[in-house]
Amino acid sequence: MISAHRHPLHTAGMSLVELLVAMLLLSLMTVLGWRALDGVLRARDALTAQGDAMRGHQLAFAQLEADCARLVRSTAFDGQPTLSAAPGRLLLLRSVSAEGAPDQLQIVMYRNDGGQLTRSTSVASRDLDVLHGAWQAALTGSASLAAVTLDAQVAALEFHAWSGGAWLAAGGGDAGAGATTGAATIAPTTAATTAVTIAAGRGAMRGPRPRRVVRAPVTVADATGLQVTLRVADKAGALVRMFMLGAG
Repeated sequence: MISAHRHPLHTAGMSLVELLVAMLLLSLMTVLGWRALDGVLRARDALTAQGDAMRGHQLAFAQLEADCARLVRSTAFDGQPTLSAAPGRLLLLRSVSAEGAPDQLQIVMYRNDGGQLTRSTSVASRDLDVLHGAWQAALTGSASLAAVTLDAQVAALEFHAWSGGAWLAAGGGDAGAGATTGAATIAPTTAATTAVTIAAGRGAMRGPRPRRVVRAPVTVADATGLQVTLRVADKAGALVRMFMLGAG
């Protein structure tokens, strides 16, 4: 007689406590992983925003450099000033070249409009009477020029003109209270309405950057350089660039 010995089957499993511990560990790993991923995404967004802001600053400075290089001498404008700078506003007369056509003149205006740096241009023309009227309208703020936003993060816009071995500040300010930015002495400007009117002359900036800043209002006929100070919103520092006038 053959007898069969039956052995009970034993299946390995997890107890309730082990299951709860495993779920707790999985939850902790999920939370830690999410926080790490969230930090990476926030850092990426911050870097992207900084890169976009820097590209906006570079675009504004590149356009300023191109316009300053094409600045027209005052002799071509009946001896009238061809560049006027005030805190938050820059007005200049530049030449415009067209293929197969004579050069024309165009008025360009930069403004800090509610934290946005805008650039406006008039219609290019060779009629001095039209240009004189457009210039006066732009100075008084009555000109209706189409504006293009170059930079949307501008807290303040300041200008200095290089003439006679000194930087002439637009809008005034105490040179002794100037703040040093990027090895260049910047005098604080006020909201004065008086502008620095500059008839650009020939020549070039020579020698090291001076530390003497002359108060406005001033009128010079031999300015060869323009210093632009762009103070960025929500930032402690400032961006400073210098451009040659009429070098193009």
